Amino acid sequence: MFTNIPSATLRQLVKLSERKEALMGQIQEIDREMVRLQTKFGVPSANTSRGAPVTVSRVARSSSGKTRTRRGALKDKIVRALRAAGRKGATIRELSKKLGVPSANLYVWFNATGKNVRGIKKIGVAKYRLTS
Repeated sequence: MFTNIPSATLRQLVKLSERKEALMGQIQEIDREMVRLQTKFGVPSANTSRGAPVTVSRVARSSSGKTRTRRGALKDKIVRALRAAGRKGATIRELSKKLGVPSANLYVWFNATGKNVRGIKKIGVAKYRLTS
């Protein structure tokens, strides 16, 4: 992240952040002193409101048409697609298009769950097949 920032700029950023912290400390001390004076003379603080509490009623969420799939549904879809692909197998991109699932989800599935599923074998870069 900071690999292409010159060291002089980094030093300047550090100095500025230290200066900012010092100023914030001064502001906090001023706030504490103001509160002490207000309580000493019985002045109500400005941040306490005496009005009625505001309530916000939430609108019920409407379903966006997407429903949650049942547990293991992705596994079933992948196994069916790999069975249909036969010996040549299928790439993650092909499976993504065929199943309508983001390819990132499939990469994660194959790296985690797919390793524990019997019969799924990696035969190339991002290419899998179902062995009997």
